[in-house]
Amino acid sequence: MPLALFQTLIALVGLWLIGRLTFRAHAYRSWRALIFLGLSVVAFTSATVLHITTLIWPPGNLTLAQVLNTLFAIGLVGVLWENIAADQQRHKDSQKLMEQWRLASNLANKRSHELEVLSEITRELASSLDLREVLQAVVDRALRIGDADAVTVYVVNRDTGELTDYHVTASNNERLAKLPPPRANGLTMTVVKTGQAAYITNVPEHPLYAAEPYPELQAIASLPLRLDDETVGVMNVGYTRPHDFDDAEMRLLNSLASSAAVAVRNAALHERIAKLAVTDELTGLANRRRFLEMVRAEMQRARRYERPLTLIMVDLDRLKQINDQNGHAAGDAMLRGVAQCLRASVRDTDLPARLGGDEFAALLPETTRDAAMMIAERIRMAVQNFSTVVNGVTIQSTVSIGLVSREAGELQDLPTLIHLADDALYKSKTSGRNSVTAIDNPLATPTLPAPQKD
Repeated sequence: MPLALFQTLIALVGLWLIGRLTFRAHAYRSWRALIFLGLSVVAFTSATVLHITTLIWPPGNLTLAQVLNTLFAIGLVGVLWENIAADQQRHKDSQKLMEQWRLASNLANKRSHELEVLSEITRELASSLDLREVLQAVVDRALRIGDADAVTVYVVNRDTGELTDYHVTASNNERLAKLPPPRANGLTMTVVKTGQAAYITNVPEHPLYAAEPYPELQAIASLPLRLDDETVGVMNVGYTRPHDFDDAEMRLLNSLASSAAVAVRNAALHERIAKLAVTDELTGLANRRRFLEMVRAEMQRARRYERPLTLIMVDLDRLKQINDQNGHAAGDAMLRGVAQCLRASVRDTDLPARLGGDEFAALLPETTRDAAMMIAERIRMAVQNFSTVVNGVTIQSTVSIGLVSREAGELQDLPTLIHLADDALYKSKTSGRNSVTAIDNPLATPTLPAPQKD
């Protein structure tokens, strides 16, 4: 009796323990553990009933009791085995969660670093409205972000849609100091047309480079600088080695391109506004304000370095007559023609300008009187040979030119220089137009009245 009671107590404790093991972790509870637990409960209940029956109607069935005890033991061992397996699975899941947490933490750190880089890029790009400075900042950043060998950027001209090369590049490799220039049907123009970034990991085998290979270039990324569904530029990132673009790198380069698009648009607009402020709208030449600023600067430079300076004044003959007979469209066309002749006749170092109305001028630094007379005559002949058709009517005219050339020691003040050139122009007008007159007396002062407009 005491032994049977002790065995019963041990069995109850065992049932309690395996029941607790089975139900303590809902997520890891298996149907097998429940079956083993049920087997143990049934075996224990049956054995208990058998023991009670034996006490009332002895002797009991010992074989059945042994079977029930064996089933009880199997149930206990099965529950324990299932819990060991659950613990192992729980450990594996914990390891997976730790790995996922590590990956998530690394991703969060990477994204945080990306945000810091982009914030720094945004501040850097927003710090200047000079287009070249902005473009240089863009290529320098792209070179570091992409671990590239060379980066080049182009700006789309809003008026023509063509690419403008500001010759801004960054390079870490002498073999690839500059990327290939854009081609009509090449990668860069394709990106401009589609507005989609392109990542080429094997340039020698790519169809866009089959006709014109570049041995130094092995991989390239071409990214559009897009703003408000408009491509304002293209950034090319090149490599002299095979290169696979991972997600983080592409994400940073795309973010850089987006930030660069805003900065490039702002800088381009600023440049355009600044240019319009000093440019004549009709002819595209420098306006009076810009011209006078440059004359002052060149006069100081001529005095400092003891160099000659020449000022040419140009007046379109009979502009009023052209307007009256053929309309202002004809007059505007002729004014644009004079501007075209001026640009074609002077040197790159000279400054042609429209002062207003029918008045033009050209500033010729470091130019003697004889050289200036040749340039002035070239202007006169170019206008004389120029013609344009407006509303079916051929429009032609001539110009009168006045010229004053001074050595450094002969330069007086700006008003005097301009009045002397005006006097020379007046003489050309009063002597029959379509001529060039130079003021030869360095000490001459303006005495003639201003010419009447025709």
